[in-house]
Amino acid sequence: MCEAKRRVQRFVPDVAIEIVSENDTFKKLVRKADRYRKYGTKEVWIIDPDSRIAFLYSEALNTILRENGIFQSSLIPGFSIRLSDLFDQL
Repeated sequence: MCEAKRRVQRFVPDVAIEIVSENDTFKKLVRKADRYRKYGTKEVWIIDPDSRIAFLYSEALNTILRENGIFQSSLIPGFSIRLSDLFDQL
């Protein structure tokens, strides 16, 4: 249950998506992904619009997708988008 007064909620998402910003380092984002996974998040996506690459960390697979790859997850039924289309919209 969400608590409106709490800045950080006490639940773990099934999917976490991190968009790389200018201040992020790869090391920092990997540590963050590891922390999500440690506490039960099933998939963590790190999306880098500058390099047009997405990194997927999950229970079943760790992989790198280039812009011709498809961003989709069984945890988000019915949603998929080619990364190049996603990056073109950012």
